[in-house]
Amino acid sequence: MANGEQESKQTAPADQPGQLPRIMSRQMAIYYSNCAMVATTPKDISLIFGRYVPANNQQGEQTMAELYERHIYMTVEQAEELKNTLTRTLEVIKSRETK
Repeated sequence: MANGEQESKQTAPADQPGQLPRIMSRQMAIYYSNCAMVATTPKDISLIFGRYVPANNQQGEQTMAELYERHIYMTVEQAEELKNTLTRTLEVIKSRETK
């Protein structure tokens, strides 16, 4: 990158004291996932995202396979926040569908 260009862009300033600004990477790729796995340790939760892709089985026949390409680690507390955010988001979407 030329002349100190940053690889990220600040998208939202901190609104409240103690809140961190939000920065989005310019290299962040969009990834579509239609299958996922969850793995845990006593202190961490891992989300492993993948997608179904065409593949050949041992007999050479066309089939589908799960290809896992993205792995996200988070603390139990971060997972709890993610769960709450997803729950609220799904409630909003479902309430729109019933109108």
